[in-house]
Amino acid sequence: MQLPSLRKGALIAALSVTAAAGLAACAETSGPGYYGPYEAGVAARVEQGEVVAFRPVTIGGRASGAGTALGAVVGAVAGSQFGGGRSGHTAGAVVGGVGGAIAGNAIEKNANTRQGFAYTVRLRRTGETIEVAQADAYPIPVGSRVNVSYGDVVRITPLGGYAPPPPPPPGYR
Repeated sequence: MQLPSLRKGALIAALSVTAAAGLAACAETSGPGYYGPYEAGVAARVEQGEVVAFRPVTIGGRASGAGTALGAVVGAVAGSQFGGGRSGHTAGAVVGGVGGAIAGNAIEKNANTRQGFAYTVRLRRTGETIEVAQADAYPIPVGSRVNVSYGDVVRITPLGGYAPPPPPPPGYR
């Protein structure tokens, strides 16, 4: 069945929007205030420490496979619109599907990438230093006393919770 070119374009646009929405839904939340469903009700050992240094880091995104699958479908549909005859449309669908899968995987990983900080923490009990990388909007300042929570994911949180970020300096826009 041949679709008029306007309907083909609308179908491709609709699939693209659906794919983008699906990828956005796959974005993984992370950080000290986020607990996955598998972590609820699980005991974690906690000890105190002090932040002795931090540095900004990029926390790489994970690919669940949803981006690859959605990209492959959208790419195959778009690719099938090119080429002449049945074999040309099939070849276009295959090439479009492979290209879409590669692009969808990369888009999903990028959507799941987070900015954060790698903290060097001196543990109070032993004096040992450890490093914990986690997604944070603002760094926990050097000298802050923190809890280090050892569960499925290691987290550090300031004792007393997070304070709001400092106000910008006067004249800052």
